[in-house]
Amino acid sequence: MHPRADRYTTSGLRTSLLSVPGAVGAEAVGLRPVGEVMGCVVEHAQDLAPSMRRGYATALDRLRAEATELGADGVLAIGCTVTRVSAAVREFVVLGTAVRASRGKRPPRPFTTGLSGPDVAKLMLAGWVPVTVAIGIDGATAYDLAMTDRPGEEAAVPTDLVSRVRAAARAEFSASVRESGADGGLVSSTTLQAWALGHTGAAAVASVFGTAVARFGARRAPTVSHPVLRLDGNPPSR
Repeated sequence: MHPRADRYTTSGLRTSLLSVPGAVGAEAVGLRPVGEVMGCVVEHAQDLAPSMRRGYATALDRLRAEATELGADGVLAIGCTVTRVSAAVREFVVLGTAVRASRGKRPPRPFTTGLSGPDVAKLMLAGWVPVTVAIGIDGATAYDLAMTDRPGEEAAVPTDLVSRVRAAARAEFSASVRESGADGGLVSSTTLQAWALGHTGAAAVASVFGTAVARFGARRAPTVSHPVLRLDGNPPSR
């Protein structure tokens, strides 16, 4: 057992990274926080895009393993950070709050999502469930010997480079959603890093982060908000 999970088990302490609205939203659909979980890895980056894929995947696998040891059914509000240790070394850290369902059928392995507790509640009330964090990443380089000789004009080669890596990252995100067996994906954020390589080259890395979701019922999303959200599943009295 992981030392962090062992401390939870022996002490009985249950920590959470959820905000008060986040915890209330999760409780409203029967998801009780059972502890914060983390996954991290330090990755030596020879090729940036493949290294980022491995780093995120490894960190998420370790977070999911911690959640499994806590007997969790899912992890909410996962945040990902990347710290550049040196020119070729990066640390990947993912943090979230493990939750356990108080009722219903449990998944074969914990789901993961970057969505907050209220967002997960809205999703489930509309007949959808989160499946897994989905990520798409791509990077490339391009060179144009005439790049510096056209001031005031569009640099066609870097423009094409940025367009290609963004499209490839979106395609990889879509493939990740399909491979998870989900019915769709919610994009939560996109990033793009681009920089010059000398006077005639350019490099770019794009990423797409989100959650793969699956439908479990033909429900309609709630369209009326209430001043009080009850935790027992009953609608508030008017």
